[in-house]
Amino acid sequence: MEEKKPNSDEVFTCAKCGKQKKKSEGVFVLEGSTFCCKDCCGDASKGEHKKKEAAVCEFC
Repeated sequence: MEEKKPNSDEVFTCAKCGKQKKKSEGVFVLEGSTFCCKDCCGDASKGEHKKKEAAVCEFC
């Protein structure tokens, strides 16, 4: 039997730039209802989404 692995390669559309990105290349914002890529929203794991810089999402 084949083992089912979690699908980490799911593709979502960034709400800001409209590009298709893998789930691992972005974060969910607005209480998980909107996907935003790390290029547009910054890397939340590094706290970049809280800074007011050019490449940070306006959803935060």
